[in-house]
Amino acid sequence: MLTGRVYEAADGVAAGFAQYLVGEGEAKAEALRLAHRVAQNAPASNFAVVQALPRIAEVGPTEGLLMESLMAAIAQGTPDAKARMAAFLEGRANKVKEA
Repeated sequence: MLTGRVYEAADGVAAGFAQYLVGEGEAKAEALRLAHRVAQNAPASNFAVVQALPRIAEVGPTEGLLMESLMAAIAQGTPDAKARMAAFLEGRANKVKEA
């Protein structure tokens, strides 16, 4: 940003600025596909990823482990998480697939 360097899309993905590369005019459809996929996650899990993980990265190891344990306990204690775990244990859960 300080040098004003311009990156082509593929170079930006390779440099880690973005995770996805789509054709021209396909960005909105891909964004909506990803949003629908994220919306299927448990709300507590999304909260943990967006709010807790960045803060865990900013603290020391001891504090980070405590925060991680607390967030995991909260996320695992929700009714939807319990239902997903029961489905997994009973062999009813969907298999994880490559995106």
